[in-house]
Amino acid sequence: MMTLQPTGSAVENAAKRHPAASIRSRRLGTLLCLLFCLLLFAACDAPDASAPVADSEPAAADTATPLPEPEPTDTPVPEPEPAPTATAAPQEETESESGELPAVGQTFVIASQESEARFIIDEELFGQPKTVVGATSALSGQLTVVAANPSASQIGVIQIDADTFITDHNRRNGAIRRFILQTNRHRYITFNATALTGLPDEVAVGDEVQFEITGDLTIREITKPVLFNVTLQVVSDTEIRGAASTVVALETFELTIPQVPSVANVGEEFIVEFDFVARVQ
Repeated sequence: MMTLQPTGSAVENAAKRHPAASIRSRRLGTLLCLLFCLLLFAACDAPDASAPVADSEPAAADTATPLPEPEPTDTPVPEPEPAPTATAAPQEETESESGELPAVGQTFVIASQESEARFIIDEELFGQPKTVVGATSALSGQLTVVAANPSASQIGVIQIDADTFITDHNRRNGAIRRFILQTNRHRYITFNATALTGLPDEVAVGDEVQFEITGDLTIREITKPVLFNVTLQVVSDTEIRGAASTVVALETFELTIPQVPSVANVGEEFIVEFDFVARVQ
């Protein structure tokens, strides 16, 4: 026997016969349709599983809140200087410990109060031999000593105030100034060194050196070459002491001795000497 499907009218009739079932059927359909749409929307919005996670999340550096930069000021803040490297302090040497003078030239100035220039001449006074000495501390000059090469050392002009020579008698002092040296017109005696010979290769503190100095001696504006024999002692790196002497003929400098009844046989030559102390200034 053949079963027939109900027609539209039949359905309508069934709905009319069972209204509550019809309402539940429509609600169920609507709910199913809504659930389908939600599943479809979620499927479209889901991230691709094959994409790396790092691409889907922003980097921490991109999301970090930037720190505010300090505003510039008018006064720049100096960078701290590196601490100096500690070095051992040089140990100072005393004069006796070093025993050496500086390799470069060192200038020593004559200390007048501790130095002396002299002339020495022989005569007979009242028939008795006598040695006359005239001395003064009024002298000046300087020496430049090169310890590593003494031959390169130099001596400046040595000057003596001839008006200050003193002997053992005031009458003699007056005669020397007025008649012999004529200091009212030629007050100064000078010596200008031109060469140093006989020096060692080097000198050090404590050495005693003997050498010769050639130069021009000027007395009463008459200049003649003379040679001094010198002994020099290096006391320290700041002090030297020395003695120099030469023999000069009276006639070389046109010096004449006044005729005095009590004086006879005055020597034709006289000695010129220097004793000096010189220090670094």
